[in-house]
Amino acid sequence: MNDHYKLIGNLTSALLMGAIIVATLSLFSCTDSCETTETYVYLEPVYTSASEVRASFESMEPRALENAGKIYRKDHFLFINELGKGIHIFNNNDKTNPVPLSFLNIPGSFDVAVKGDIMYVDSFVDLVALDISDPTNVKLVSRVENVLSNFDIMGFYSSEETGFVTDFIEIESIQVYDCDESPIFDDGRGGIWLSVDQAASLDQNFRAESGGSPGTGLGGSFARFAIYKDFLYVVDNWTMHVFDIDNLREPHEVNLVDLGWGIETIFPYQDKLFIGSNIGMQIFDNSDPINPQFVSEFQHAMACDPVVANDEFAFITLRTGNRCFGIDNQLEVVNISTLDNPRLVRTYPMAHPHGLALDRDILFVCEGEYGLKVFDVDDKSNIDQNMLTHLSHIPAYDVIAIDSHLILVGDLGIYQFDYSNPAELKLLSVIATQGDE
Repeated sequence: MNDHYKLIGNLTSALLMGAIIVATLSLFSCTDSCETTETYVYLEPVYTSASEVRASFESMEPRALENAGKIYRKDHFLFINELGKGIHIFNNNDKTNPVPLSFLNIPGSFDVAVKGDIMYVDSFVDLVALDISDPTNVKLVSRVENVLSNFDIMGFYSSEETGFVTDFIEIESIQVYDCDESPIFDDGRGGIWLSVDQAASLDQNFRAESGGSPGTGLGGSFARFAIYKDFLYVVDNWTMHVFDIDNLREPHEVNLVDLGWGIETIFPYQDKLFIGSNIGMQIFDNSDPINPQFVSEFQHAMACDPVVANDEFAFITLRTGNRCFGIDNQLEVVNISTLDNPRLVRTYPMAHPHGLALDRDILFVCEGEYGLKVFDVDDKSNIDQNMLTHLSHIPAYDVIAIDSHLILVGDLGIYQFDYSNPAELKLLSVIATQGDE
């Protein structure tokens, strides 16, 4: 593989908790022979100094999309993350013909949010503010250093001293060991060991991982950035960082909120924040934006957990997989009309649900390799009987839906649809990925 950042996201919590080792060891089977031979893939991290990373921002000519990450929409612009590499900006005024404007080289970037003419992007442990008033010539206006989690999304520690993991060298390794023993994975280099099957399947297990206020845009359900009024909220695995952006060009952190562990996503709705984690959905009252207050938590089985919500209901998808430790694939509908007492309405079995989006009573659920499903959810107790359409031919991972405009992250690129008739989605355009197969 030429770009190992396509692996990012698949091994976050799994790496930190040793799941890869457990999954690998489960493949071993002793035979009558006293020796066992296994082939593994070793990913050796490539470190780049912090100073070099921080000096590498550049607003460049458009380039091909290779590994699509998270998506963000504002006005007639579309922002697409290139996993760990930067941001593609498109003029999306004509949704049938999105025009590439620039590529922003930002190592260690996975999330984006925009207010006015300022874009906020993560770059490893830094928060970067960019002036996008001229999207063909974006300017760096400020950088808040060492403010975000110092563990990157692959689970590697980074600092001024160690530098940042900016790539991986893939090395095939053959290990021979006694069938009564286990192979030794720690050779002191600090990389990642995978079985051949695990390495081959990583790309299929993950794709990128909404709401807002006037002047802001809209992100997908895997977003870790959210903007409400004059504040930017960034969640990492344990914490919600609150940044004051009253002066858009100079964000500064004003609060840290402990969230526990396994935090994955943030969804703002009016003056509420819904936090998705491996074990449940947390609800915060954000009427005092500088100081969000915990209201309640709805717990579920361990799984990946994006969430969307409206006035009365929250919709949560749970799925299985190495990164999520999940055992169930399902959609949960939760009554949140009483915020301090969220109640499960019903659980619906799903194939392998990922991201989702809600527009009034229309729910869009990405089912990974099983495609996109569209439901009428007016009757919360019979959603499974009201599927409007199923695009089974397009693997789907995350989605934005607003004003009859659907933006979908798929295996082969970014798809745009008109859902004026949600039972018959009309394809408008495809921004195809050009990475290696």
